[in-house]
Amino acid sequence: MSYLDNPIRLQEVRSFYLERLLKPKLTSERADIVTRSYARTEGSHPITRRAQALKDILAEMSIYIKPWELLAGNLGPEPVSAPVFPEGGADFILEEMDSYGTRPGDKFEVSEETKTELRRILPLWKGKTLKEYGLSLMPEGPVRMREAGVFSAENMLTCGTGHFLPDYTKVLEQGFRGISEQAKAALMTLDLSREEGYEKRIFYEAVLTICAAVRDFSLRYAELADSMAAEEKEEERRRELKKIAEVCRRVPWEPAAGFAEAVQSLWFTHLVCYIDSNGYGVTLGRSASCLYPWYRSSIASGEIDREGALALLVSLFFKTNDILKLYNNNAAQNYGGFPVGQPVQLGGINAAGEDDTNELSFLFLEAEKKVKLYQPDIGFLWTEKINPGFFRAATELVATNSKPKFFNYHVGSAMYRQAGLSEETAQKDWAFIGCVEYGVPGKTWTWADAAMFNLAKCLELALNDGIDPVSGSRLGPQTGSPEDFKDFSQFLSALQRQIAYMFDLTVQGITALQVAHKHCWPEPYESLLVDGCMQSGREVNQGGATSYHTGVQFVGFATVVDSLLAIKHFVFEHRSINFRDLVDNLGENFRNNEVLRVRLLRETPRFGMDRDDINSLAGEVFTYCCDTAGRYRDIWGGLYTASLYSLTAHVGFGARVGATPDGRMAFSPLSDASSPSQGLQNGSVTEIFTTQSKLPHHKAINGTLLNMKLNKKLLSGPEGTARLQNLISTYFKMGGFHVQFNVVDVEVLKDAQANPDKYPDFLIRVAAYVTNWNQLSRDVQNEIISRAEMESF
Repeated sequence: MSYLDNPIRLQEVRSFYLERLLKPKLTSERADIVTRSYARTEGSHPITRRAQALKDILAEMSIYIKPWELLAGNLGPEPVSAPVFPEGGADFILEEMDSYGTRPGDKFEVSEETKTELRRILPLWKGKTLKEYGLSLMPEGPVRMREAGVFSAENMLTCGTGHFLPDYTKVLEQGFRGISEQAKAALMTLDLSREEGYEKRIFYEAVLTICAAVRDFSLRYAELADSMAAEEKEEERRRELKKIAEVCRRVPWEPAAGFAEAVQSLWFTHLVCYIDSNGYGVTLGRSASCLYPWYRSSIASGEIDREGALALLVSLFFKTNDILKLYNNNAAQNYGGFPVGQPVQLGGINAAGEDDTNELSFLFLEAEKKVKLYQPDIGFLWTEKINPGFFRAATELVATNSKPKFFNYHVGSAMYRQAGLSEETAQKDWAFIGCVEYGVPGKTWTWADAAMFNLAKCLELALNDGIDPVSGSRLGPQTGSPEDFKDFSQFLSALQRQIAYMFDLTVQGITALQVAHKHCWPEPYESLLVDGCMQSGREVNQGGATSYHTGVQFVGFATVVDSLLAIKHFVFEHRSINFRDLVDNLGENFRNNEVLRVRLLRETPRFGMDRDDINSLAGEVFTYCCDTAGRYRDIWGGLYTASLYSLTAHVGFGARVGATPDGRMAFSPLSDASSPSQGLQNGSVTEIFTTQSKLPHHKAINGTLLNMKLNKKLLSGPEGTARLQNLISTYFKMGGFHVQFNVVDVEVLKDAQANPDKYPDFLIRVAAYVTNWNQLSRDVQNEIISRAEMESF
């Protein structure tokens, strides 16, 4: 019996990961290898250096195969560990690593040996990192706004881009041998009497280096599996190891010849993205569709049966949990709970225009039932043609796994059309990246998480004539004091001016980082997996891809809408509160006027109530944010797009914003994503869905996210599941885009916070990802507890 077929052993594997994920380790091996590699290639072209560094890492890094694994390939020298990428940023690690084991969330164990190594290695990178170069390019205005908490771009400041859907099918069909042969053929056609020819030569030679490096990487595992098989005493495990060796001798260099080779090839392709660039959100995409031809042929030939295929998927699911990344202390406030963003996506429409559900889709759900860990997340792509049985199976998972998250495929297609993509692409190729962001598999290069934008900070500046009351500094333009506004429309215009001004500075900051990536952090490996680069002979950051876009996340949406509703209701319509008095009380955090705060909390109309005036104002703010983003283009000519999702940035950004007119206390969390404000959802699930469906989601091309917390009793029995299915379908037919659920009682959350040892495997959906409750900071835990618990449909 396979390790993964035995329920007892399967639980042992889960326990291994749960224990490691509560205390993952930071490792120095990659930092050492890349430092020595860069020293050897000093003076070479950045693309050449990057390719050689990847070759050296894949040749020298420690490799192993765990006792239960059916797939090979690891990220670091130890399971569930995070490597260090010194080329991205070194100073923050030197300053912070002593705190990583005790910081509020996202804790890492850092051994004294590792600290010693990092203190030797990291000073060698002074003046040479992406972070230093990016900040040196950034104008004073964006630097000040970043420091004030107007925007955060930490992800792009210290690591590779990530956030893309690799062309896995290309590798499965051609292998890296096929890609290598394309590069060789292209080299033969270059005109080296022209500068362009030399630039292309550098790229294609890097492609050859990388393809050979990936081939040799897999051969290292083949040799390891052979040696392990020779010493293995259990016959079944010996056969498994020999199969791993056989597969790794072929893929990903050769085209995949069967299901086992296809899954292994996909995993190697995916894994090397994280070894190379440390980017967030390299997405597994519509893997069931991608792998299905190989599954079907292997089933037909008798090479594998359904149980064998499931075991491979279970092994794949476990392996995704080995991928972790280190965020600095500031970024960890915005990315709490180790989000990595590598979801699989099931459902949708196929090339024939029909439902894309297949037998493998069901097996992916079965694998999730067995593994039930952080990764991978699962996205369910709902369509009006969806297989009813598959929809039911996915909905049944929600009560126990907080997965999947649900997407409206038709609204996603409308987002594609809004972005200018063809009708055919919009209908058949829609997928999401990372959390909820848009991207075409294998075709788009996206900065989908370019920055988080603090919408509530703009509100605070509009209330104070451009002065930041937290610091006392002028950040924004003079748009008027409370006494100057004669009606609500004037104040709304002032807010819009602050948003426009701050967004322009945010774009300037992002542009500096995009230029820094272009010159300092080329990504030739990722370029092999994006359409256009092999044809053009240019790497993705040099403009080689066929499609680009840059996404900015607007954070604190409902906080701002509710605050505007309070101002409109109390100050201008009923004139029961003086605007100056309100702003003064906000500045004092309601210290001497708790009565006012309670009144604001109780009497303010709220986003989430299905009223035309509320929905109209919310739609106006939403549209303004989307239109503001859409006026800009990135350095490659790609569209700037807006989104409403926040990971945990609504907690980090909230700590930079004083009290707001909706009754929120100073420095407490903002509303998350597109959800109503925490604890204030007095309506039913139906009312929230109705309100959300009236937002013009298709305009937010980079996606919107709705979090909901359901009382467990709502999903009890088949009737509860059926009701939830009907509600989701109705919501999507009305125009909603996304929804995801936590199904847990608030008292359980409070008990888990007070007694963490009682809940070692308590998984919770934070945002567009699932993590262990005990890895979240107390601030984030409190924010989740404060989300309203829906007790009726």
